[in-house]
Amino acid sequence: MVKARFEVGENEKHIIAVNANPLLKYIRVEVDGERVINVANLTPSRELELDVGNAETHHLVIKIRAFSPIKLSEDGREIQQI
Repeated sequence: MVKARFEVGENEKHIIAVNANPLLKYIRVEVDGERVINVANLTPSRELELDVGNAETHHLVIKIRAFSPIKLSEDGREIQQI
C-alpha cells in the first residue's frame, strides 16, 4: 500500500491524501478529508487530474507508477514526490 499526503495552496491551504493499493487494485484521493476520487487501478501506472480550491483554484496532476514515489504537480509544476 502506498500512502502520501501533500499540502497545496498559498493562502487557501488544502491537504491532499492519496492511498494506492496495488494488491487490492484501487486508488483513493481525499481533499481535506473528503473522498473525491475512488477508482479501480488495473494498470501499473495512473495519472489523475483534479481542481481544488474556491478563491484560490489549483489544477493538480497526481502520477502513480509502480515501484516509484507518488508525484504531485500543481498548476503545471512538480511540487512534491512522496
